[in-house]
Amino acid sequence: MPPPQHIDQLLAGFADGDAISHHARLLRDLLRGLGYASDIYVDAARVSPTLHGEFKPLADYAAGPRDVCLFHYSIASPATEAYLRSAARKVLIYHNITPADFFRPFDDHLVCQLTEARAQLAEMSRTADAVWAVSRFNASELEALGAKNVRVVPLPLPRAMLDVPPDPLVTAKFGARLTTLLFVSRLAPNKCVEDLIQAYAWYHRAINPFSRLLIVGSDRGCPRYAAMLRMLVADLDLPNVCFEGFASPGGLTAYYRTADVYLSTSAHEGFGLPLVEAMYYGVPVVARAVGGTPEAMGRGGVLYDDLSAPELAALIHRVTTDQALRADILQSQQRRVQEMLDRPLAAELRDLLAGVTA
Repeated sequence: MPPPQHIDQLLAGFADGDAISHHARLLRDLLRGLGYASDIYVDAARVSPTLHGEFKPLADYAAGPRDVCLFHYSIASPATEAYLRSAARKVLIYHNITPADFFRPFDDHLVCQLTEARAQLAEMSRTADAVWAVSRFNASELEALGAKNVRVVPLPLPRAMLDVPPDPLVTAKFGARLTTLLFVSRLAPNKCVEDLIQAYAWYHRAINPFSRLLIVGSDRGCPRYAAMLRMLVADLDLPNVCFEGFASPGGLTAYYRTADVYLSTSAHEGFGLPLVEAMYYGVPVVARAVGGTPEAMGRGGVLYDDLSAPELAALIHRVTTDQALRADILQSQQRRVQEMLDRPLAAELRDLLAGVTA
């Protein structure tokens, strides 16, 4: 059989700084490098303005039986129907569906989208010719629903997007020498940023007043949750907490290079790419051992569980002051980063597609 005419991707949304969007762009470039025609299709209303040259409108998507459709799945969206209608051979790429209960106090619409996505997950995997999951944690969810032959394909480290010069304005803004705690991700309830703020309150007041917390990530996904976090900071009368919002690639480089420790208090993660990004920049990583987080970390960084705010503050202090421990952590992270960089991504993709395009 001749090769497929097209291997295209469908996404619910397409945004700068989003791990799924980065993944799709990297896959598109790899597919084109392998000789396939490949485009990304998204509802135009769900695309960042800066990416308008990088996608085609979802309404224009059409495929024949010799084509392949890669669908990145994490939430209900118009892309779901396009995937189900497609005449192409189907590959479901499962990035995890955040449990809707996290959002019930904040956003009824998101609760409905996540609930619908979860309800459709079994059907989505049954209709697929191949199923890929970005972590073993995600694969186990699919297998519990009866999915067979799920391939675990971890998110790649987007090195080209990390090797950019730091934004000089961000660098200058945080030039004062303070111990800097960093969190990078969208502000969503499953991230449990309130736990991080409370741990920082103990750290700043009881251990190190010469410190600050940088919270970097868009608040557009769940504005009420972001407002609650700001109210918590105000209620605690806590200084040096900086809500930085969305960051450009150069901004991210500057934030990572400013940080003394990267922290994740997330209670639910499908993988957690910022953990490995922080490692790439040489920042010690401390993260709650939950979901796909241990897989992202590999044998690098520090995993914790069931720590109170004062206990997490004490752990932060040790990681930032115990030089021997810090050196061990950084060495373990360098090994993990090298593992990620050594992956033969084109060969991996060629192998994954062999069963779909044959």
